[in-house]
Amino acid sequence: MEIMYLVDTSIFLEVLLIQEKCKICKDFFDLNIGNLYISDFSLHSIGVVLLRNKKEDFFQRLTINVVPNIDIITLPKNSIGV
Repeated sequence: MEIMYLVDTSIFLEVLLIQEKCKICKDFFDLNIGNLYISDFSLHSIGVVLLRNKKEDFFQRLTINVVPNIDIITLPKNSIGV
């Protein structure tokens, strides 16, 4: 059985903002491309952070180069249990 990963916002931001653990995160992406998921909320959050940091071009490159290689998931409204 293949392992699938739901990748958190912070992992993407490590790479996009070239933070301390950027290399580790890049290696993770390289090793697991094709087995990665991101929530629509995380994608939105990444956009908010990058736009606030005046890095709109980073978000555009993410959506063009990365998003086609990962699966975006949406949690149904009734899954929260409210």
